[in-house]
Order: sequence, then structure tokens, then C-alpha cells
Amino acid sequence: MIVGVDAKVKARTKGQQTTDRILNAAEPLFAAQGYEATSLRMIASAVGIRVPGIYNHFENKRALYRAMLDRALMPMENAMREHLEHPDSGQAFASLPAVMTELLAEHPAMPALFLQALQGRDDGEGGAIMTEWLQKLFASGMETTKSLGGTRLSREDMALRIIAMFNLCCGYFLCQSAFASMVGDQHKLDDDSILKKQKQLLARVQLAIMLD
Repeated sequence: MIVGVDAKVKARTKGQQTTDRILNAAEPLFAAQGYEATSLRMIASAVGIRVPGIYNHFENKRALYRAMLDRALMPMENAMREHLEHPDSGQAFASLPAVMTELLAEHPAMPALFLQALQGRDDGEGGAIMTEWLQKLFASGMETTKSLGGTRLSREDMALRIIAMFNLCCGYFLCQSAFASMVGDQHKLDDDSILKKQKQLLARVQLAIMLD
């Protein structure tokens, strides 16, 4: 029996939807519990499937974790490279933290995973994969800063600026409880209006850093 093109597309779409559901369920579990403490059984339960169903999409937990990070972090690396090629690279660089914040808003569990790796709380297989990604992102940040006038700065000064912006972008997503204690539980950091204010603030901070 020959399967029509439409049927093949639908089959691929359904498979990709399940893959996305698995990755979406894995993100908060890994962020809350760490790589080692999160099992495929937990992820499968959150998705509403059995563990063998995960193996239809990922070879093992390591492959799932890497795919989860690639999905969230590759757009961030690409954004930095695209800003390097922007005709008005200075203006593009000023908007970069806002772009990063918008990308992180799609995967708000990432900052917690960053923190685990940076603090050495996950020094196993998962920590090694995350550290590899962090090194790539920081290297891209150094390259971006250097190309946009950072040559007048020492390597240490460039690194401090990158870390400052990294903390501002990521710290935002780690502070929901603090934010709620100051303005009330009805206000959420993932509200569009509040996220917009944060991006505007980051653009001003980035501009100040560039003019320093």
C-alpha cells in the first residue's frame, strides 16, 4: 500500500508533536531536580506515555537532554552571530539582551540549568553537556563584543561585561517569588507587558555599557 504525501506529513507532524511534548516536560523536571535525579520514567509520566515511547524519539536520557538544550540554546547562539552580520551592528548589539530575554522566555527553565552547571551542582554527564554549551555561548559573546569595538577593552573587561548581561538576562527568570513579594502574586514575570518593560530596561543598560 502506497502512503500518500499528506499521510506522511501528518505522521511526521504527530511524531514531532510528541517529541516536543517530551522536551517540554523534561525542561522543568531537569531544572528542578537536576540531570541525575530526573529519570525517563518521570518524564514519561509527565507526558502521559510509557518509557518505551520515549525511546521512539531519543536513544537515551543523554540524547534527550542534549536535544532539549540544542532546541533552546541554538537560537541564542544564532542570534549572536546574526547580530554580528547586521548592517547596523551597534544598534543590533544594543538590542541583543532583549532578544536573548525573549528567547529565554520560550524556555524559562534554562537559567536554573545554567546555575546548576556554573555552581557545580551537576558535575556529572548532564553538567558536562551544559558546560559545553555555556562555553560556546560565552565564546560567541566574546567574539561579538570584540567585533563591536571591544578591542579597546582587556579580555577581563570584556568577560565582566558579558557576565553582567548574562546575569541580568538569566536572573530575571529566577526571581518570580521575589517579584511577587514586591508587587503581588497577580503579577507574573512572563506577562507580556512586564517582559516588554524588562527588555526595554536591558536595552538601556546595554547601551550604557557600550558607551562606557
